Amino acid sequence: MPKSKKIRVIIDTNLFVSFLIGKQLKNLKSLIVLNSIELIFSDQIIQELKLVGDRPKFDKYFTNANLKDLIELIYLIGQVYQLDNLASICRDPKDDFLLELADRSKADFLISGDKDVLAIKNYKKTKIITLTEFDKILRK
Repeated sequence: MPKSKKIRVIIDTNLFVSFLIGKQLKNLKSLIVLNSIELIFSDQIIQELKLVGDRPKFDKYFTNANLKDLIELIYLIGQVYQLDNLASICRDPKDDFLLELADRSKADFLISGDKDVLAIKNYKKTKIITLTEFDKILRK
């Protein structure tokens, strides 16, 4: 029996932070380790995750060790892409790298909670959706 094609997915930093906080997105861990999902990321996602994760306001939710464990998991199971020469695409320029990553990796989905990113809806061949919407797709 042939292997089914994996769904190529980019998860925005804000969802990883929500996962670390633990009050939401409890299924994110199972999502990123599913054999049917190929996690796509870039060094920019990791750098943003480290930057956001180091903010003092998150100290009461997770430790640096938790953040380090998540980053190690991402590197272990994900596929990293190097990005350069980012074009101005998004209304928030800090999110341009996500769209560049979507294009370069040919990701099927970019999952985000960021309204600026979600407003785009589709970028080339990548559908931009919330985690709730993606969960519904997986359940079908």
